[in-house]
Amino acid sequence: MDDDYWLNLDTSKYNFPNTLWHIKPPKEIAIKVSAMLIIGVTGIILNSIILLILFKNRWLWCPSNYLIGNLALVDLITLLLCPWFMLVRDFYQQYVLKHFGCYFEGFLQASLLLTGVGAIMLVSYDRLAAAALTPDARVTKSAALKLIATSWIAAMLMSLPWILKRDYVERQWKNYLETFCAEDDKVLPIYWHFTLLVLVWIPLGLMVLTYGAIMWRLEWSARKLSLKGTGLAVAKAKTSAMRIAACVLLTSVICRIPYTILMYWRNRLSNEVNSVEGSYDAMWFAANYLIYMNCAVNPLIYGFTNRRFRKAMDRTPGVAWCKFGSWCCVCPVYTRKRILEVDKNTEKVFVIEDTPRPNRKLAHVIKNILHINKETLDFSVKIDEVTTKPTKVTPLKLDQL
Repeated sequence: MDDDYWLNLDTSKYNFPNTLWHIKPPKEIAIKVSAMLIIGVTGIILNSIILLILFKNRWLWCPSNYLIGNLALVDLITLLLCPWFMLVRDFYQQYVLKHFGCYFEGFLQASLLLTGVGAIMLVSYDRLAAAALTPDARVTKSAALKLIATSWIAAMLMSLPWILKRDYVERQWKNYLETFCAEDDKVLPIYWHFTLLVLVWIPLGLMVLTYGAIMWRLEWSARKLSLKGTGLAVAKAKTSAMRIAACVLLTSVICRIPYTILMYWRNRLSNEVNSVEGSYDAMWFAANYLIYMNCAVNPLIYGFTNRRFRKAMDRTPGVAWCKFGSWCCVCPVYTRKRILEVDKNTEKVFVIEDTPRPNRKLAHVIKNILHINKETLDFSVKIDEVTTKPTKVTPLKLDQL
């Protein structure tokens, strides 16, 4: 029979042709809600910490941290709103979100996920520019704000098909009122492939190229400086960058490849009753769960691995009591002491942040008097108010990776 027959069929004369279960068993609901709460609450807390630190510490307001803050904001909003739409769709047999959910749910989820991809791409480019490109290629403050606004607008425009090509449908059977959100089968299948390209393959490819270029640049610099008997700082930076790159790429593969498998599986489904149940239903939940887990892991990868963020954590009201910077993403004490012992006789270049730069003779005298053998040194300043921006001496460019 052709499609016109089914479209014109008077379903009110027939019983609902499928098994009615209305809502999933309480045990399954409890397990899925608990699993979602774990990543939801964790991700909300971690992303909130990143935003609070940026808001409270003006000395962290730089283009790179603007981009990290944008990523944290996107992930925070995503974890606050999107998982609960997904759970409602999964728990009920019928579509209970009605017209508003049909038009808004897909648009909201697509917009936030695409904006998150844009934020990751901006952070990746900023790290590439800091490590391997010329200073002119770095993102400025004004450019960072414009790029952030552009990524949000572009994501919303690309998500419009979820509003324009979906319709809420009610179909009355003899013993049941069926409700579902129908998609335009001529447009959205093509759009699904476009979404898959933007959500998975483009960010993965960009991150491979970005961190590959950073590794190559650091390796080239380490070899060049090793011929002069130096280069230990660059070698340490290369090791740190390799660890971060491995975390970024491994997390992206684990969290995004299952979504690719789901999309290809969806396109191969037959037009039969209950074809989306069973193993496909489990895969649908797992793929979406991993996408949201990526939002909870991002602050650990892009924020907590940053030395300046960790130092600010222990000085920021509302966060300092947790002492995140003292125990999170830091090597064991023994390892730090061994690095310091090896690094005692290593020549370093220092700058004093937000203070007039001294001449070479003065810097050399201060360094010899204080016997600086740590990566940072804080000077205590006696003033009436506690400042969250102490004067400190830091190595050049070690925090950019």
